[in-house]
Amino acid sequence: MNLESLKSYNIFKEELLSLELLKSQGFNNISYLLKTSSNSYVIRVFKSNESVNISREFEYEIQKKAHKKNIASKPIFLNENFMIYEYEKGIHKTKLSTNELKNLVSKIKKFHNFKVKTKAYDLSFDLKNYSKKLSNQKSKKLIRKCHKSIKVLKNYKFEPVLTHHDLNPKNIIFNKKGFKIIDWEYAGTNDRFFDLACVCVEFNLNKNEEKILLNNYFQTKKSYHKIKLKHFKIIYDSFCKLWFEANL
Repeated sequence: MNLESLKSYNIFKEELLSLELLKSQGFNNISYLLKTSSNSYVIRVFKSNESVNISREFEYEIQKKAHKKNIASKPIFLNENFMIYEYEKGIHKTKLSTNELKNLVSKIKKFHNFKVKTKAYDLSFDLKNYSKKLSNQKSKKLIRKCHKSIKVLKNYKFEPVLTHHDLNPKNIIFNKKGFKIIDWEYAGTNDRFFDLACVCVEFNLNKNEEKILLNNYFQTKKSYHKIKLKHFKIIYDSFCKLWFEANL
């Protein structure tokens, strides 16, 4: 990817000034910062589609919906090789204030209400693949923990929603205007508690903060909420560790 090749697509009316690699890089993409005479953009060149949850087209459409609800940055262009969206200047946070947590929960509720038709994410299927790839004792223990939690969760209603699946601090950008959620490549259908558990684990929420999260997400408190959150936390944390074991 370079400026000359980018100009050949005639995507932008403004003058293209510079293109540089971003410091933070993901597993599936090579990301660049493009500066033009009037704006800045992120260009994500696709490196791998193996772990992308649905498709790049699905990701693009979901990001467009999320942008309209002031949740995500504006997507500009997509082809088979790369995606472009507006660059969000800001910072990442590893600790959330009470207001930031409440606002994040509010945005999660918004995209959880998006209507999509996709097959629900199959946790057990991925665990089977990890079992084939990983034979060390650490991974086996994590897989057993997941199976135990999945067994417990079968006693409770599955609540399918559009799930981001990767709400870690690197994918939430804070600035004076608020914050935006980026990188929707793992988006798909899963239980609503997966994203809630993700926030709890990634931001290391304490019991009081978890209570704030649940109280702001649900209008009516149910006794099973804490149980589902507990076991999805175990699953999310274990899946992250298994993913790194399998891919690094």
